[in-house]
Amino acid sequence: MRHLRYLDAVGSAGSVTQAAVALGLSQPSLTAQLRRIEQVLGAPLFDRGRHGARPTTLGRVLLPHAREVLAALDELGRAMRGVRALPRTPMLRVGARSTVLASRFCEVVGEVFGDRLIDLTVLDRQAPCLDALASGLVDLVLHVDFPGRETVPPPGTRLAVVGLEPVFVLLPESHPAAARAEVDLLDLADLTWLLWASGDDEMNRHLVAECAKAGAGAIAIREFDQLVAAQLIRRGDPVVFPVQAFTSGVSLPGVVRPLRGSPLRVRHVLLWPADGIAAEHVEQVRDKLIDTYRAMVPDHGRVPGWWTANPGWLGS
Repeated sequence: MRHLRYLDAVGSAGSVTQAAVALGLSQPSLTAQLRRIEQVLGAPLFDRGRHGARPTTLGRVLLPHAREVLAALDELGRAMRGVRALPRTPMLRVGARSTVLASRFCEVVGEVFGDRLIDLTVLDRQAPCLDALASGLVDLVLHVDFPGRETVPPPGTRLAVVGLEPVFVLLPESHPAAARAEVDLLDLADLTWLLWASGDDEMNRHLVAECAKAGAGAIAIREFDQLVAAQLIRRGDPVVFPVQAFTSGVSLPGVVRPLRGSPLRVRHVLLWPADGIAAEHVEQVRDKLIDTYRAMVPDHGRVPGWWTANPGWLGS
């Protein structure tokens, strides 16, 4: 790098003598350095005479690249000095359940806590989530719960509601209910419900309770991974798959329909230790999450127009 700076100085000054002054070197010392560089490269870089130092063909090729490298190094140095100048703040440890909204969680938290590094942990099951909060392993969690099974925060933990989101259903195109704009839970009484194998039992209990309330009786629930579920739906098997109201970008066969009255729903909540981050910062995160969800509706909502026709829900 020092050699590149010598070459840049000579090329900019057009004179070895003037470059030596700018670099704080003696003229003989800089001349000796140039000779060593040219010996390594195997050809002269400057024509040196009484009119100064003019780049040779090799010099004209080398100088722009040398200056580009030096500019990048200078930028790197400024960036490193900027990092060293930052106040020493602890890392913010956040957790989230795997939802489409959670995919924007770190972005939102970063806007509120711009001076802190963020470490994300996926907490898809409620019990480990509450344990992580109680033991101080996380500073803030975005999670979900279900009607009748609302989260009870551990002692010393606070909860703020972000909003309610409907659960839609994915059906094989061949099922009669797929032709309707809305579907009743009773219409699905003859189907087997498919749930992700990675989920916990909270959604299962919510589904069983709502189907019993609707008069559908006992229902069959099977856990599948995504590939198997997609194959069963594509084949037209008598199955139904509850899906988030927002698409995650993963394409699945079948048709998505809302449930009349939205009996299946999730509640997005924020949880944090009471002696941890300030409540006003959590409020800012919550407000930004609500704004983010609303902004995602046009591109990610599985049922266009649903939020306009159903006020009061997150995103409407």
